[in-house]
Amino acid sequence: MKKFLFLVFALSQLMLFAQDQDIEILEEMGESTIKLYAVNKTSSDLDMTFSINLIGFVSDESSPLNKILKPDVKQYLMTLTAPSGVNCEYKTSVSYKKIRKQGDITETKNKKQRMTSIQMNTNKINVFTQDGCGRCEFVIDFLEKNSIPYVELNTSIHQPNQQLMFEKLEEVGFKSNSVQMPVVFHNGKTIYNIKDLSAYVKSLK
Repeated sequence: MKKFLFLVFALSQLMLFAQDQDIEILEEMGESTIKLYAVNKTSSDLDMTFSINLIGFVSDESSPLNKILKPDVKQYLMTLTAPSGVNCEYKTSVSYKKIRKQGDITETKNKKQRMTSIQMNTNKINVFTQDGCGRCEFVIDFLEKNSIPYVELNTSIHQPNQQLMFEKLEEVGFKSNSVQMPVVFHNGKTIYNIKDLSAYVKSLK
């Protein structure tokens, strides 16, 4: 386990659901732990179900969790602990119901499951992605459909992945502070600003 991935942004609180502000899932990072919290950004009480699928991580809570979230209250969900030397990933899913004052429950919404790794695996294709990136989804979908081993390092879900991505770019002389996503690290090479994605992914077979 590369512990520096937890240390670089130890003071940051990352919003896992930044594009939908009804519920924010925040993470507070320690040296080898991630504490997850939920914040209700609406003006109503929400009946939330939080599910998480862990790979490598150890948690102090079982999934799914059911919580009643009060407006603008930061509520603790669970702590994820990353054992030393273990590849760790997690997939989250949130659904909630708005509770009206009379007790009626309406407006059930479901969030799409999202997954990220927090460290690279040099034995696989490493794909740095970000939310809302159609090009990133194209590459991931291709790898999935063709059963090609890969690791997705989402820079929106886990901010230290962005730091790691630019470190790999700097190693090959990249100087800018912006890059066209996705960025791929494969067979010791960092590939970026890919013009023809269709041709590139076919070369990965």
